[in-house]
Amino acid sequence: MKTLIKILLLTSVFLIVLFSCKKEQLEIKKTADPCECASEVSADFEILEHLRNGVIDELNVFTPTDHILGNKRVSFRAKIDDAEYKWYIGVEELDQREVNRYFPEQLAGQSIPITLVVKKDPNKICFPNDDGYDSIVKFMNVYDRCDTNHLEGNFRIAEIGTKDSFDIKLDIRGRFDNNIFEPTVCSGLDIYNYDSQGSECVMDKNFEIIRNYRYFKISSGPAFNSNCTSIFINSCTLDFNNKFSFHYQYKDQNSNNITLITKGRKL
Repeated sequence: MKTLIKILLLTSVFLIVLFSCKKEQLEIKKTADPCECASEVSADFEILEHLRNGVIDELNVFTPTDHILGNKRVSFRAKIDDAEYKWYIGVEELDQREVNRYFPEQLAGQSIPITLVVKKDPNKICFPNDDGYDSIVKFMNVYDRCDTNHLEGNFRIAEIGTKDSFDIKLDIRGRFDNNIFEPTVCSGLDIYNYDSQGSECVMDKNFEIIRNYRYFKISSGPAFNSNCTSIFINSCTLDFNNKFSFHYQYKDQNSNNITLITKGRKL
């Protein structure tokens, strides 16, 4: 009998604590700020540069950017959903949430205004002064593909999760076509000190990259008969705040596969 009484007492205490916790959680939910996740109507939008023109989305890479290279297709996507949209790109007027356009190399050196106007029923409870209308214009520069100053030079990097840093150097250059050097194509890449031991991949005829204004990767993997068959570049990015990230692989002197996912900055 004493044992039964103890069990009943413990059960009662447990139920009291349980319902007390639920009551506190309900009170917290009731007092939460209903406007915490709300936002005013905004015409802000993303600029996404396509790595490859005309390739299906599943096989393509779309990089957030503020400027682009010539001969690129670009998507413009409003951040707010379920609204009325009006884009002004050149002489065109478009009304979808997301639009994309091709910018030829002939536009290099120009600054293109991209304007978005958005209308949507505002949240008057959270933002009584919101009129449900906003407009933004962003000036997107178009650069020649050989304008590579921002993506090359000396960088200090460290593997994510470590504090051990080292310096590498990237040099984007012309490429070789049938052993003839073409300086205006600018899809070749030289890498210095990629293993922190002084190793280099320099003037390799088969080592090429494909790139956007703020991003590049190796085009198809190191070719056979290449001096740099041990290197593969998954991605290299320099973001809006000039933060640098470099994800690549190489073989060390013992033919071990080394994968580095690094963060860093330009020196």
